[in-house]
Amino acid sequence: IVECWNHGLPIATEFVYQLRAHGARSMLLFEDEDTFWRGVATLPKPKLGQIGTHEWKAMEQADAYIFVTGPADITKIRELGRDKYNAATAYNGEWYRRAKRNRLRGARIGLGYVTEPRARAYGFDLAAWRAMMLEASAVDPREIVRRGRKLASILSKAGRVEITAPNGTRFACDLVGRKAGIEDGMITKEDLDRGDNMANIPAGEVYVVPDPKSGEGTIVFDRPVAYLGRWIKGITLAFDNGRLNKWSAAENEDLIRADWEKAKGDRDRLGFIDIGLNPNAKTGFLQDVIVAGNVYIAVGDNDEVGGKNKTDFYLASTVTGATVRVDDTTIVKDGAIAL
Repeated sequence: IVECWNHGLPIATEFVYQLRAHGARSMLLFEDEDTFWRGVATLPKPKLGQIGTHEWKAMEQADAYIFVTGPADITKIRELGRDKYNAATAYNGEWYRRAKRNRLRGARIGLGYVTEPRARAYGFDLAAWRAMMLEASAVDPREIVRRGRKLASILSKAGRVEITAPNGTRFACDLVGRKAGIEDGMITKEDLDRGDNMANIPAGEVYVVPDPKSGEGTIVFDRPVAYLGRWIKGITLAFDNGRLNKWSAAENEDLIRADWEKAKGDRDRLGFIDIGLNPNAKTGFLQDVIVAGNVYIAVGDNDEVGGKNKTDFYLASTVTGATVRVDDTTIVKDGAIAL
């Protein structure tokens, strides 16, 4: 199954052609963006976010899925309301549960994020963004595995992680021997056996879930958080006794403060730590997390990486130029992988 929105159709049809050239049988699913937003704007919630049995049956029969990401204009979520948008995408949770149960191997093609409306909203040079994404997507997955194997081995053992940066970041937490994962852009049988059935393209991350109750110190994100066409800038997190007891942002804090206030459960617990591995990715777009040597830290929900935090709150971003030590071993030095 190949799925896309209007802006991703040229990419999707190339996938369809290449699949046919390799002897595969493909089905193209198309979501028209104007019709989607028209429905969000005018239809009641019960008529949104529904998937028919015919699509579920297609998922049962398919063994691979390619999604060219969308929509093209993310700012319409603010315009029409998150409640209506959430209703229109309410099937997502069930879709991913069924895909995992059916062992459906999937890939999200991040080139679909590279659209004129998004570039305009975030102030990106569209051509430069597209060129970077193509180069980052073309990195051999085996190169990502090679770069990440030593890091994953160290992060999979019990130990103390210390993250520092010239911007004032001084943070530590405990590893508990949980196996670290590598996002390499491939889905193998072993991945499926672990319940990992979706890859991101471009790829390039090694990630680990530490003890969620062990965070101590201060994290200063020098990269902003992209939020529905706006930037949340200058985010600082302060942990004490394993809890996020204070956080602030210098710009647009109000965009997520309401989510924090109404969130329950483990909203204040450390989620996961991620180190970028992709040598062709460049900082300054929406893919800072995969840039080789960048350090990405998440608070709250960590279900997607196998964590057990129970909350609907999520806050994460990137620190560049950081140094990361695990006990006596330096694995990232001044923003570059040290192994």
